[in-house]
Amino acid sequence: MERLVFVIPLVCWLLAARSPRYRLWVGVALAAIAATQLVVSFLAWTLRDVQYSVEVLLTLAGAGILVAGLIADRRAGGMASRRTALGGALVVLYCVASPLGVLLMLWFWSDYFPSYGAKPVPVPAADRVLPLPDGLVVLADSSWCSESRRGPWCHRVLSIGSTDGTPDSGVADRLLQHLRDSRGLPLELYSSSSDGREWDMCRNTGWWLDRAVETIDLTTRTPGPQHGDSGIGWPEGAPEGSVTVVTIGMSHLQCEA
Repeated sequence: MERLVFVIPLVCWLLAARSPRYRLWVGVALAAIAATQLVVSFLAWTLRDVQYSVEVLLTLAGAGILVAGLIADRRAGGMASRRTALGGALVVLYCVASPLGVLLMLWFWSDYFPSYGAKPVPVPAADRVLPLPDGLVVLADSSWCSESRRGPWCHRVLSIGSTDGTPDSGVADRLLQHLRDSRGLPLELYSSSSDGREWDMCRNTGWWLDRAVETIDLTTRTPGPQHGDSGIGWPEGAPEGSVTVVTIGMSHLQCEA
């Protein structure tokens, strides 16, 4: 239902236009923008790296077209009426309110996330890792989010095992190769001990308002009895008994140098 807001500029214009010529061509342009906004909203997950940025640009473009169209329409003359007067007032109101709303949104978000975009942090998508190569399988998939003084962050935790007889000690090596070669994720060894090994990476993703920081950690526990507290930190949310875990994180925090 909230998607009906996309047609507000078109409705305002159809009420305001006096000239049939401008009513048609400006209306077509506004309808095209509304249709694009609908497509972006329905493909929000697919376009998650650009969604907010595109929606804001389309909103500003619509306001600009309304201003130009109203000026050209009034210069062309035509019969004025209560309808066109009401429509003109609504066009002016929308063209003032929408940019102010965008500026207010940017100001509010920049107060919380001055360097790393404005979009609320989503639960990371598993497609950063999936699909897995033949012989590897997701044993468990969970997610969790938390708040910090520098904004929210969310994690997806995937426990990985094998179906082709690959021993637990080899699953991490196969998964690491898959992430590096097939998914283009340059994980580097972060820690290694008798308890296990950990690889990680951090990078900026998204454009403009959709900027975020993505972290990916691959942790493997040495098969056998549980080790002491001196070992590697085991990922929060990982199922008990899991050996190899991939954690995908999204936040507005900075990557450590």
